[in-house]
Amino acid sequence: MSLDTSPVPELSAQQRRCNLLLMLYAPLEAVQLENANQLNGVDLPTTQKDIAQLSEEVQRLHRLSIYVSDTLHCQLGGSLLDKRICLINGLRRAIRSSPEFIHQYFAPLLEQTLSQKSDVDYLHYQQQFPRLIARLSQLLNREFSARDEQFLQLYFQLCLWQNIVPTELAFTDVQRQWLHDKPEYAAATLIYDKLQTLCEASIAECERDFFALLLTLIKNHSYDSSGSVEDLKLMRQVEELVANFQDVSGMTFSSYEGLISQLFAHLGPAIERCRFDITVDSQLQDEVNRMYPRLMRTTHDALQGFKTAYSINFSSEEVGLVAVIFGAWLMQGNALQEKQILLLTHSNPDLEQAVEQQIREATLMPLNIKYQTLDEFHQQGAPSGVSMIVTPYATQTIDADPLIIYTQLPLTKEERKRIRSLLEAQ
Repeated sequence: MSLDTSPVPELSAQQRRCNLLLMLYAPLEAVQLENANQLNGVDLPTTQKDIAQLSEEVQRLHRLSIYVSDTLHCQLGGSLLDKRICLINGLRRAIRSSPEFIHQYFAPLLEQTLSQKSDVDYLHYQQQFPRLIARLSQLLNREFSARDEQFLQLYFQLCLWQNIVPTELAFTDVQRQWLHDKPEYAAATLIYDKLQTLCEASIAECERDFFALLLTLIKNHSYDSSGSVEDLKLMRQVEELVANFQDVSGMTFSSYEGLISQLFAHLGPAIERCRFDITVDSQLQDEVNRMYPRLMRTTHDALQGFKTAYSINFSSEEVGLVAVIFGAWLMQGNALQEKQILLLTHSNPDLEQAVEQQIREATLMPLNIKYQTLDEFHQQGAPSGVSMIVTPYATQTIDADPLIIYTQLPLTKEERKRIRSLLEAQ
């Protein structure tokens, strides 16, 4: 297929990486960097930088690798299932951020490749696709947006192209049974049967399972949108999760329905991520662990029943995302504000960091802990807006409001209770 040589509008780095990812999935043996330069309207060093950043992303999130040869060709390496899941995310993102690239390059290349294959009835596929979407919508009681339809049309085309030379997708027995029990499986069978009529070669049976996973992963989980058995179970489990969190934490949520709705929307996809080992993008997990240790621990404990109900394990990143939801609704529902804490320092950084961690362990609420030396405090006093002053060092006896708390590690039960009471007061 000849390349469009018209000038390329300046693209953002995200758009260029979206385009590069789709090039790696296009029906080509390999991507020439020279062509990638031209399609993205940049020079070779920029393309190489984009590939390095994209390579880090797909390795971190999907266990995939991008190989660049000495002749400046690149290919995507990894398991077929990981590649397919990566494409779900990448293609949906590209439809939003790079529609012109899909319209001008990716879709025409797919169409031309399939229309030239004698063992694929591409014309019939184009004619039948609207009917297929209508049947899927009816079977799933789900409305597909224009972007959903565009995504599925392109994705099914890629699956048809890949199945010209069938490759097995690796599902475990447990994963297959999970997919067979889902309401999406009947719709997946419809897709499988329809595509099989368009392709002379036998499509691998595992594709039926994959289509069930595909339909599940693009589902928009809404708390009040479905009366399916699966959704009703999720509603009950989310409600039990909130009750467990309140029992463990000793705190209540006044904005109950909003919290339930957000957890439902988040945990529906999270179940599938856990079951199919799909990594969640959470690069701030170390920061969440450090700043909200008690919130993380409380969320972990509250999730035990939920994990048992679905026979899954949550990664620390998944627990962190749920913890952030709980923390945000604790503050919003109880009209609590982030508390400003002043930690007076002197000569022992390790001790001071240990004190900070103990303070964070004392409460579920987010804290803004600032450091100030004892000398500066004695000379200038505390900054405005400080809710509490804590130090592991003896200090001059002065009248202070808020109260100075002098503590030694470990904090006693009474000290933790006092600190929590002060921090969680409205």
